[in-house]
Amino acid sequence: MLKLPTVGLFILICSTMTAAAQSLERAEAAYFRGDYADAMQMMLPIAEQGDRHAQYLIGFMYERGQGVPEDPAKAAEWYGRAAKLGNPFAQNNLGVLYKNGRGVTQDYVQAYKWFNLAAEGYLPAEFGHRERSVLNQQSVAEKMASDEISAAQKLAEEFRESQEGFPEDRPPRVR
Repeated sequence: MLKLPTVGLFILICSTMTAAAQSLERAEAAYFRGDYADAMQMMLPIAEQGDRHAQYLIGFMYERGQGVPEDPAKAAEWYGRAAKLGNPFAQNNLGVLYKNGRGVTQDYVQAYKWFNLAAEGYLPAEFGHRERSVLNQQSVAEKMASDEISAAQKLAEEFRESQEGFPEDRPPRVR
């Protein structure tokens, strides 16, 4: 068995990460040009390998019917993958789907949980997005009993605890 020296292994890992980042950038460029079918084709393997930003964008494309037929259930599936990996944009959008019962069964407890997590996950520069999550959370709280709010807060806390030590890998440009 061939063993790479530590430096060689480091270079191999870095070049793989750089190639993945460049692939995501090409997929995003196709998306922003409006080449949704190409963007989906390029993004899907990246998302399947666990990239939470690509997963979020695929969910967004399914929700909007960009390059694929509009499918709220598939949007919820992809948002769910990214949300579980800590993407606040996916968490907010998944909360909206739960709030409105699009692609998932309407569930205010789940909506509140995801809005709660999203509001905490945005970077300081993403203040407007954070505020939107807070307003979304407040709008579902108005429809919930206090025990439901407590249950949602507990779910959010359990999620946070399960994420301790989870690496932060936000892309440089989050939209």
